[in-house]
Amino acid sequence: MSTWDIQPAEVGGVLKTVAGHLGEQGSGEGLVGVMEKIQDDIETMGTYTDSPIVNMALGEFASHYFPIMKGMASLTISAVTGASQATTHYMNGNLEMAEDAQENAGVVPEPEPKRPMYGPYVPQ
Repeated sequence: MSTWDIQPAEVGGVLKTVAGHLGEQGSGEGLVGVMEKIQDDIETMGTYTDSPIVNMALGEFASHYFPIMKGMASLTISAVTGASQATTHYMNGNLEMAEDAQENAGVVPEPEPKRPMYGPYVPQ
């Protein structure tokens, strides 16, 4: 590994800014707030339209784009968490743990498989 030269205060400032752009659930701010607003707007449109075709298109839009937006949020959270942990380990003098945290930044675990409502569960 190359030498490290981290300015923790500056890293903290960047992480705070990124977290602000991400937002928090229920805050109405950042990416998470936009995702919640889109979901609310789609649900509202679905109640006002009298067209099965439009409702189907809205559902297809949501089923396509919501996983993409969720992935963006998950990746951002992972990156911020990893950078924060790496910086903390660096400040504590544990460069091996800092390197591990840096390597894991941006890694998003696969979601648990959905269990069927009826019948036996068969792991994949």
